Amino acid sequence: MRDDIEEAEERQGSAKRTAQASTSSRNATTSKHRHHAPPRDPPLPPRHPLNILYRTSVIGGSVYGLHRMSVFHNIVKSPQVDHQWFKVGLAASIAVSMIKAYMELYEGKIRKQKVQYQNYRSCTHAVMLLILLASIAFHKSLWGLYGGMKTMFIMFLFGFGILLQLCLFLPTSVQNGIAFIGLTFFLQQYQ
Repeated sequence: MRDDIEEAEERQGSAKRTAQASTSSRNATTSKHRHHAPPRDPPLPPRHPLNILYRTSVIGGSVYGLHRMSVFHNIVKSPQVDHQWFKVGLAASIAVSMIKAYMELYEGKIRKQKVQYQNYRSCTHAVMLLILLASIAFHKSLWGLYGGMKTMFIMFLFGFGILLQLCLFLPTSVQNGIAFIGLTFFLQQYQ
């Protein structure tokens, strides 16, 4: 299997060299007529103080927005929330979290497998379908109380403002621990 991986890497390297050679020859002939954009600065490292400040401010702003709209209270108590659809969304979220933990912790850390799309297509497709199911279920459950635009804004605040920022901010073992604790807590609160 290692030989296959090394062979694939060699093929990718030779393809990149060929592509670079052809683009450099093209650029040499047409560089007289083009204006080149200035080189971009490299992105900041994940633990840079500005990245940390940005992520914490986005998370804080999202939590504040969700609090101001009383989302948690309404999900737990409001009769206008379709609780059956919300339970479907919760079940799909738990399934995504369990598959994610299995793939990252067991396959990646314990078995030392490279976790990438080519190796685990079926798991990737299952997670994509579960995320779609969870999104539709949460939208359907909140639509009656908040309407269309507010529901989409709530999903944006939670998805981009909290979930994505935490995934970019924290290591995978901490993400999985927070997901397990958070979903367990929410399941106990949600009755």
